[in-house]
Amino acid sequence: METPLQVFINFDEKITKKQLEKHYFYSWKKKLPTLLKNFFFIVLFLTIVDSIFKGDRSRIDFLKFLGIFFVIFCILYLFIFLFNKANYISKINKYLAELKEFNPISELYFDKKSFHIKSEQYDIRSIWKYVSYELSGDTVYITVQMGTYFTYILNEKETDQYQNIIDFLKKNANSKK
Repeated sequence: METPLQVFINFDEKITKKQLEKHYFYSWKKKLPTLLKNFFFIVLFLTIVDSIFKGDRSRIDFLKFLGIFFVIFCILYLFIFLFNKANYISKINKYLAELKEFNPISELYFDKKSFHIKSEQYDIRSIWKYVSYELSGDTVYITVQMGTYFTYILNEKETDQYQNIIDFLKKNANSKK
């Protein structure tokens, strides 16, 4: 019989801000392959269209066009990234200011059948079938599927029971890779 695990996490503003900023970069990094795949298909489409309507233009004109297109694509992507980052950071600051008003202790309960996160802001319980986790360095992302996804970010610095949590997740939750 597996013994239940109960973990108390105290709120630390610096760690939470760092985790949320890391999560932002992590989520953008996961979007990059899709973006590159879309870019490849756009270039493929433009190449096909160019070969159909070639006319009296040289191949150098088309390569120059692709180069300009690539530079514009990169600048646009960078602009969107920086704009979303500034927006995300302002939301993080607002969230952290809100979080300070509550009791900053979160409780995590791990037992044989379910996972439970309890704090003043939320109370989430789920069976292990709908819980998945992903390790990224010294951070674990625990995701609960409940119609939408709820992700709880836990850092090794936040608790002494970090390894016990990882072991419990490996036994019961689904691993995302």
